[in-house]
Amino acid sequence: MLRTIADHLMDVAQNAVKAGAKNIKIEIEETDEWFTFVVEDDGPGIENPERVFDPFFTTRDPRLRKVGLGLPFLKQATEQTGGFVKLHTERGKGTRVEARFYLKSVDCQPVGDVAGALASLILSDPDVNWHIVRKKNGDGYEINTIELKQKGLWDPENPGFAAFLFETLENLEKELKGGENNE
Repeated sequence: MLRTIADHLMDVAQNAVKAGAKNIKIEIEETDEWFTFVVEDDGPGIENPERVFDPFFTTRDPRLRKVGLGLPFLKQATEQTGGFVKLHTERGKGTRVEARFYLKSVDCQPVGDVAGALASLILSDPDVNWHIVRKKNGDGYEINTIELKQKGLWDPENPGFAAFLFETLENLEKELKGGENNE
């Protein structure tokens, strides 16, 4: 079950990885009123985009995955808050998913662990180039794994790298939130 906004973000980005995308950009913008994320990839695009919000529809092999509930759950979660989800996909060129949640709605899910979600995604496939832009009320940070690789800072084989990445992202998120708990 997708219990937080961060869970929805992870689901969309993980689907891009599973579809074979090699370059994935995530933009997250948060204000006091809303939380928006965009996941854009260079994957193969989505077959039957008109059906992706239908519960239980999936383009994957049914022997590997029997349900397709991620995007329908995302649509329901955003719309319950007065927000939206938009999908743009082009076969052979990629997909862009944008979701907006109105945080002040009583029906809005908690934001959740954004730092943990981003670190997990970055570490999930070292061959994917991740470009992450995170903003909150005008402040923010940016991570580009291509630049990290070029600077020799990318070392997922090192056992301490995952802990370093998680800690770095947690500290960046704390700074954005002014030291408050991000749950």
